[in-house]
Amino acid sequence: MEQGWDWIVDLGRAPKSFYEEWSGRLECRVSSLYDYAREVEDLRSWVDLFALGMGQVVDRFGVDWWDVIGLSLQSDMQDIRLVLRLAEELKGCRKLVVSRPSLLAQAAELRLGTPLKVLQTERRDKFRVRAARYRTAFTDLSWRQLQQVAQDKFDPHYFWRRKFVATAKRSSEPVVLLPSAYSNVTKTGLRYARLLPGQRFLLVLARESRAPAQLPGNVHCAPLAAFAGGRWDSAEFLELDKSWMGLKRSLGEHPALGAAAQLGLLERGSRLLRWGVSIRNAWNRVFETRPVTACLSADDSNPYTRIPLILAKRRGTPAIACHHGALDCRMAFKVPEFSSYLAQGEMESDYVERICRVDSGNVRIGAAHSARERGHLWRGESPWIVFFTEPYESDYWRAEAMYREIVPRLCTVARRLGKTVVLKLHPFETAKQRRRLVREILGEDERRLTRIVASPISEEILRNTWCALTVESTVACECAAAGIPVFLFGWLRHAYAGYAAQYARFGVGRILEKADDLLRIPEMTSEFVSDPNIESRLRQPISAYALAEVLSKQGGHLEKSLRCGSD
Repeated sequence: MEQGWDWIVDLGRAPKSFYEEWSGRLECRVSSLYDYAREVEDLRSWVDLFALGMGQVVDRFGVDWWDVIGLSLQSDMQDIRLVLRLAEELKGCRKLVVSRPSLLAQAAELRLGTPLKVLQTERRDKFRVRAARYRTAFTDLSWRQLQQVAQDKFDPHYFWRRKFVATAKRSSEPVVLLPSAYSNVTKTGLRYARLLPGQRFLLVLARESRAPAQLPGNVHCAPLAAFAGGRWDSAEFLELDKSWMGLKRSLGEHPALGAAAQLGLLERGSRLLRWGVSIRNAWNRVFETRPVTACLSADDSNPYTRIPLILAKRRGTPAIACHHGALDCRMAFKVPEFSSYLAQGEMESDYVERICRVDSGNVRIGAAHSARERGHLWRGESPWIVFFTEPYESDYWRAEAMYREIVPRLCTVARRLGKTVVLKLHPFETAKQRRRLVREILGEDERRLTRIVASPISEEILRNTWCALTVESTVACECAAAGIPVFLFGWLRHAYAGYAAQYARFGVGRILEKADDLLRIPEMTSEFVSDPNIESRLRQPISAYALAEVLSKQGGHLEKSLRCGSD
């Protein structure tokens, strides 16, 4: 690497200590692009920005494709806004260098008018990086995960997958539709289905690898591929694509979005449009072949599970949304494509209404979970210090830098107390990937103090947990409800969401402000006082009768099924 830089800006994220170390090594300023994020303020600004694109690309079924595709592009558009803020400090810069091709670096070049030099230019360099990425994927992912990645990449329109499943047949049996693309979404939908055993539910999986091992007796499962195919209306697509080009031109005139349009980011939306129409056609086939009485989606951001919610609402069918995790910051700017939103408890409803400013008239508290009967599980002799991890790479974090800052300090505490550091993995992480990372950052003595657990959260895990640590994992709520001390890595919080502050507001954990606070965990745990009322604030279960009411305009056959189910 060349020397003599004035400033190095990381387009990813890492702990502050990482940048301090590299600033000393390179004798220049080193910082992160995400230092320019304005947390909740940025989140709320997207309400008006999203409104700019609404109503311009609407199909004959009432689907506004900016409403669907814009959510997929929003993260990159927000990052470009951070680059524009950075560019204000870079005015007068005569030399702009990037390690490898980057959309964000191009945004800086566009704003500053300074030529951009790319260090990784030779074909062999690009090939080496790509080969390393594929090698890592094959090493880290399971066969099932690799299969799903291949299907998503090479068969997004279900052209091949539909040949290996039976075509969906018509049925006259009324069903509540549960669309899903991920295991956590599936689990949430099934929890609601279990509350109404007399009502039939149809779980349709957009991604087949997410199929559950067991289903309640009142739930039928089918792949979306079984509904795909049929006649492709090329004239409709051409008209939609023409409208998208008009949208791109109009957004290109706005100061906050013009750079994204100029850099071709909205061209990606044109490619997603063809995929989205294929998905819409498959979901339309679901509605055409099944008498769908309501649609309940546990993820109204993902196109796979947002499109059926929109179609249901346009048809006048009850469209109910909820979130499979604790909180969803995108509620701050998403168009509310639901007739009702089910919040799990007071903490989520407060976040949705106070932070995201969703109309309280559309929000109803009603968790699918029942209140836990197990009571408080914490014991002073519990053997584990549990770090509930997350797939940080998907949020542009440098995971190795994070682990280097956290895990050795936890090992120091574990050695002092005679306990074990457990890395409890998120479902999107793999044990192979994290084991390799632990080998890279820990010495042999420290590795003996650590253990990696990839199994789902269970009462056994909670009983073994002496204290829980996480950035903002939903599992913090599970632990707090079980009376377990929770500590939140406040210095690593999400750039925009405000989750950690909301957790702390409702007693879900204590925010740590710096890495060395981890060394004080024994003292802080000894001061911990469990709140016996926290479970009721986090999760207030919906009754079967209330769920039936939400899923039906007048009650209808759902109320009848409720009575049958309770006999």
